[in-house]
Amino acid sequence: MNTEKSNISVCMIVRNEERFIEKSLRSILSVADEIIVVDTGSKDKTPVIASQFGAKIFNYEWQNNFSEARNFAISMASNPFIFSIDADEELQNPESVIRLVQTAKDDEGGWLVNNISFASRKGGTGYDTYATKLLRIFRNHPKIRFNGIVHEQIHESILSLGMKIRDSEVTLLHYGYSLSPDEMKNKQLRNLDLLLYALRNEPKNAYLLFQIAKTYLALDKLIDAENYIQSCLQYVKADSAVKPQALNYGGIISFKFGNYRLAIDRAFESLRIIPNQSFANFVLGETYSAMMQYEKAIGYYLAMEGALRNPDPKALVVGDYFLPFEQLFFRLGRCCIGMQLPKEAEKYFRMGLETNPNDFDCIRGLANALILQSKYNEARAILRTFAIKAPEYSNEVAKFNEQINQMEKKERNNVSNPVIPTRNEVVYSAIEEGTNENKSVFVSLSMIVKNEEKYLEGCLESVRTIADEILIVDTGSTDRTKEIASRYGARIFDFPWCDDFAAARNESLRHCRGRWIIYLDADERIIHPKPEELVRILRDAQEDIGAFYCLIESEHYQMDGSTEMHRGGYPRIFRNLGYPKVKFVGRVHEQIAPSIFENGYKIIFSDITIQHLGYNQSRTVMEEKIRRNYRMLIAHVQEEPLNGYAWYQLGQTLAQMSLFGEAEKAIRMAIQTKSLSKSVFASAASTLAKMLGNQGKYDETLYWAEKSLENAPEQVYALHLKAYALLYLCRFEEAEVTFAEVLQKLRSKRGIPLAGFDIQIPEALVLKGLEMARNKKIV
Repeated sequence: MNTEKSNISVCMIVRNEERFIEKSLRSILSVADEIIVVDTGSKDKTPVIASQFGAKIFNYEWQNNFSEARNFAISMASNPFIFSIDADEELQNPESVIRLVQTAKDDEGGWLVNNISFASRKGGTGYDTYATKLLRIFRNHPKIRFNGIVHEQIHESILSLGMKIRDSEVTLLHYGYSLSPDEMKNKQLRNLDLLLYALRNEPKNAYLLFQIAKTYLALDKLIDAENYIQSCLQYVKADSAVKPQALNYGGIISFKFGNYRLAIDRAFESLRIIPNQSFANFVLGETYSAMMQYEKAIGYYLAMEGALRNPDPKALVVGDYFLPFEQLFFRLGRCCIGMQLPKEAEKYFRMGLETNPNDFDCIRGLANALILQSKYNEARAILRTFAIKAPEYSNEVAKFNEQINQMEKKERNNVSNPVIPTRNEVVYSAIEEGTNENKSVFVSLSMIVKNEEKYLEGCLESVRTIADEILIVDTGSTDRTKEIASRYGARIFDFPWCDDFAAARNESLRHCRGRWIIYLDADERIIHPKPEELVRILRDAQEDIGAFYCLIESEHYQMDGSTEMHRGGYPRIFRNLGYPKVKFVGRVHEQIAPSIFENGYKIIFSDITIQHLGYNQSRTVMEEKIRRNYRMLIAHVQEEPLNGYAWYQLGQTLAQMSLFGEAEKAIRMAIQTKSLSKSVFASAASTLAKMLGNQGKYDETLYWAEKSLENAPEQVYALHLKAYALLYLCRFEEAEVTFAEVLQKLRSKRGIPLAGFDIQIPEALVLKGLEMARNKKIV
């Protein structure tokens, strides 16, 4: 220990820490007048190692309460200042601690330290680095005590004494998150048990609710995280330090859900409380970047940089987010790439490498920026230098170099019309996990099947001259399905059915090697355009296009025996970014669009038309299909109660089952989640309008029809519902004008509706309404 008086007691609580404790104690020897170690039940060599460093060791029976154990430790301290440290932490700059206590002012009660954590990446591919501020040095005062069963805090007791909390340059390295996935999960589950136990006694404790939400977020249980963050925001006081933290983490949860509007709202509310902070600006930068609004994203990333360089003390006390500067510069460069500003991107990537020369993201980004400027040799030189310094990346660099060679060759062979590298070729290049390696395959057909001998041949025949490879995942066929698929040269993979369409489709994606993927069902056929024209559309696609909406024409069998033609736009053709970067989500009525948007691409409409035969079947077949979908959708909303799209599809299925009351509730729930895309919201609103019209609630019918049109103004279906609502409200002149507009659109409509969906209205029905409106008489 320190031979000169430093007035510092180092306190730690331990249990089975032989892996780390020696390094920790050695790091604080020069600052500690005494070392207090409270052991809560070690079975390993922890107490022996601590005694070798002259520590005062106290045995303490663990009470499932971190604050009680820490408070016991500091009650044993005899010096004016306390330095609280964990056994898995290592002090980097002892001189800063000494200088801090020597210059401490009388009104200062506590000091924040930099805590740098290393967390194991998923898949064991290395470590991520995180930086936070924690209050670890404080005065030894009987009223300064920790509070909280877990994630304990001490700052409130310091502030209650009228003392100030200051920042410091003291830095700790934290190794406690460099655990295996199982070890990390067990740690989070232990914390969760303690937090839920504490919540039983304080069910409205905002801090506990916040920490539970954070823990569920760490466990990737987003639904639970969102539920608890909502409860926290319900009970948290306006002036509580918890509120901005909860809003920021709530923003992260919303972002992960894909509810970008809510993420933005929560971040803005946090900024109103603490304007100069890093965390909320980070949430806004990430969200606007995902929305491809790169200019806005850059503005918030730059605001984040300002907050990192000149932190607000209030933000530090509350708890801010400290993104390493090289990662911030990487994000700025990535936005510039998205804006097609490679020179600006190059500047930011170089700034990142000045901060951390070994950051692979910035290396990759800089190479991308140089490639976009046709600076191929410079890109190669940078990659070569990096591979020498970091040989573990040599395989990725080799793949990147091969791609550069191919692109340079293309440019030499087509000087008059140089090829601009597409985004999946450059920005997210072959060095990233999952990107396909066989570039000779241009189009892959991805399918899942089970007993489809009736339809499969017709489907495969429609794409025979489009697809370079056919990937079929069979979920248990007992008929001739596999035999038919084999005749078309399909690669067939067996996959046990698990009541999850997304899981089955993702199994097919794992094997796709083409640059583009078309996904179809066996009861579908591509009927427009001609095969060579479709392939040309894909070859000419601009670099920011990630997928194409195709027009699905589907005749739906109704339970009353009638049929109804539905026409909708769905992204059935998309770039192969590599699984799991591009993947389906949703047990039933699965979606690919969220992952396309998450990777920064846009989806555009096309006139590619697919005929779907699967809904025009017998009542028996349709009833079986509806029951299957109902079962899966019920499981989906139970697993993800905030998934608006799942509620929307459940409402549609319940309506098909003639359970109209339950269907209406499900559709309203879908709308209330505020997570629907414009297209789906418009469809949900028009569905609700129809239900209300059937009940004679024409005022509400008109309201929801107009809401649908606000989000999809070109559709015919909601306009027709609006016309009939006006008619039955006896607003005849308005109804006449609206029916006339419906008729005009019905007769001129071609291709995919801009809404992304529509339902074909029989012209006779429109003419009937128009006649009643003109005669001002309801028949």
